[in-house]
Order: sequence, then structure tokens, then C-alpha cells
Amino acid sequence: MTRLARWSRHLRQTTLRFLMNLSGVPLLGRFAVSIAAASVGSYKNRRVLAQLTTRSFVSPLAQISCRELHLGKSCFIDDRVTIFSHADGGEVRLGDRVHLYRDTIIEVGAGGSVVIGDDTHIQAGCNLKGFMSSLVIGRNVQVAPHCGFSPYEHNFEDIHAPIQKQGIRSKGPIVLDDDVWLGLGVAVLEGVHIGKGAVIGAGSVVTKDLPAYSVAVGVPARVIRQRGQQ
Repeated sequence: MTRLARWSRHLRQTTLRFLMNLSGVPLLGRFAVSIAAASVGSYKNRRVLAQLTTRSFVSPLAQISCRELHLGKSCFIDDRVTIFSHADGGEVRLGDRVHLYRDTIIEVGAGGSVVIGDDTHIQAGCNLKGFMSSLVIGRNVQVAPHCGFSPYEHNFEDIHAPIQKQGIRSKGPIVLDDDVWLGLGVAVLEGVHIGKGAVIGAGSVVTKDLPAYSVAVGVPARVIRQRGQQ
């Protein structure tokens, strides 16, 4: 790399870092982030903006209405991500370097919360709910597109009343330990604990606890082997 190329690269990074440091300034911050985002390209090219400073990159196209949102350092919140808390919702807490990709929705209510650990990546189109009970996702978890997490269910036994009028119930929180990998379109239901390092195959529905380092597939998901075993 020539001296001119190195100087040009340094100048570009310095400019981007300056713009990201303005992100917390009222009114001006949104404009600064928009310029920075446009200058680096689209979609995952923009992750570099979350790496330049300890400030998180929050797309101007994200929709956030959550009074107890706690962002760690250098998070990446993509276009069209929604983080929404009902009046009775708990916290949404993102650890350091958490990535939320476009069209992902986090919604909390009825005292529930969503907590995501450091370096966890949630790919596009996922739906994370914290209602009645909480959703707790550990560190270094990889969640493929279109996964869903629901720590509650609707009551439906009364055939004389609309289901939407019968309220909700929960068997307890959903907990994913560190280093779990969920494939495309996995659904995780109330009261489930997925152990460290478990791998869940695409399209699976997890209805019961899965042990650490297990590989599980199916509807409902069942363990087919342990990682590290032939």
C-alpha cells in the first residue's frame, strides 16, 4: 500500500469515527450516522461503523420505543430493526458487540424482558419476545434468519370466549447458554433451556430442554447425537 493510499484510508477512518462520535448528539447525531452509513455501502458493509468506536451503530431506519433499553459497546442495529416495549414491559439489554439484522423484532410486555449476551448475532427477520417470562440469550450465540422465541402461550380452553380475550400463560423463561447455534427458522417455546454449545437444525421446534453440546433436529426437536462424538 502506497503512502497516499495509507493516508487516504486513515483520513476516511478518521472521518467515519468523527461522524460516529456525533451519534449521541441530539438532532445532529441522526444526520451524522446517515452520512456515515451511506459512505460505507449497504447492509453488512456497515458493520465497520460499530467497530470504529465504543458507540453503537443504530440505523436511522430502526424503530425503537423502549424506555429500558441498555446498549453495550459497539452494537450493530440494522435497518428496520424494531425494539418495542409495552407499558408493562421490562428491560431490553444488549451486551457488547451484539448484532441485530434487518426486520428483526424485539418486543417486551407483561413484566417480561429480553437479555442478549456479548458477541451474539441475530440474523434477519427474527422475532424475540419477552412476555410474562423473559428471554435470556448467552454470549457468542448464532441465530439464523427467521427464528422465533416465545416464552408464553395464549389460553384457549374456553370455547365460548375469543382466544384473544383469555389472556396468556407461561411455563417459565427461555434460556440459551453460550455458543448455541440455531439454524434457519427454528422456533423455541416457553420454559426451554438450551445448554452450552448446542446446535439446533433448521426448521426445528424446541419444546423441551436440550443438553449442552447436543445436536437436535425435528418437530418437536430431539437429540440425534452429541458434538465431538462420531
